[in-house]
Amino acid sequence: MDLMQLLDELEAELSDKKGFFGKKVDLDKCYNLVRQIKINLPSTLRETEYVMENKRKILENADIVAKNTIREAEERAEHMIDNSEIMRLADLESKKMMESTMMQCDGLVHHTKDHLDNMFKETEQFLLSTLTMIRNNREELRGAVIINKK
Repeated sequence: MDLMQLLDELEAELSDKKGFFGKKVDLDKCYNLVRQIKINLPSTLRETEYVMENKRKILENADIVAKNTIREAEERAEHMIDNSEIMRLADLESKKMMESTMMQCDGLVHHTKDHLDNMFKETEQFLLSTLTMIRNNREELRGAVIINKK
């Protein structure tokens, strides 16, 4: 069963009951439906949780790569300091590598932030949709309870 079918079945179970003298809500069925809903949550939520748990590691890895590249560029520049021409060339190459590294770093950070933002946006939209549906169900249930009490 897909997620929407499970939610529809849960809604039907909660809203089709008549009160004290009619059918009662089958709590076991509701619990089973909730468990199935949890199992069938979109992979986007799981992926978002994974990224949220690992975002620090992703950014640390990007930082380590950048630092290693900078360190390699500095070491390479030190080895080239034999004469003035080599020194000038090393200085130019070092600056190019540093700029390239910074651009790569900025690109990695920007890509990671965009990816996280998109995942959070999709998750937020899904959760807002689910929350709206739950609010509507609660209002319908509240309305049915008020009508039945009268």
